Amino acid sequence: MKRNKGLMWFFVFVLTAVEQGIKIIIYRYYLQLRLPLVPPWLYFAPLFNRDYSWLNSMLQLGVSKIVHILIVLAALVILFFFYRYTVKRYQLTLPVGAAFALFFAGALCSLLDKIFWDGSLDYIMLKGFFTFDLKDAYLNAAVALILLMLVTDHQGMRTAEF
Repeated sequence: MKRNKGLMWFFVFVLTAVEQGIKIIIYRYYLQLRLPLVPPWLYFAPLFNRDYSWLNSMLQLGVSKIVHILIVLAALVILFFFYRYTVKRYQLTLPVGAAFALFFAGALCSLLDKIFWDGSLDYIMLKGFFTFDLKDAYLNAAVALILLMLVTDHQGMRTAEF
């Protein structure tokens, strides 16, 4: 059990470092580059999202940077306590640990983006829709993994009592 927890935190660190490392490389060398990845749908097209979140950007809400930082910090604290509760009450299996690692890495990257990048350096454009980064992929993969575990009733998730 302790090995699984340590491994999960190691992957949080690795995922966060990879995401931030990619952004540093793009910022230093490839910020002006535009490349088709899977034309006509997917492109490498770096841009800064200075609205701090997809919802704030889409709806032009004007929510400040500090509010976004506080929201992410609150989400990280809630996620941490839910993680602690989960590992005390249930077994930390590979899919559960992977989902938590993806959530933690995505949230931590979001916090780092807001603090150090003054927004988010997004670089993968889904033509006609939006531009995203690896952090967004982490968060969406975590949601997909949770949904898959619910559908397959992993460890009796559908009937679990919280």
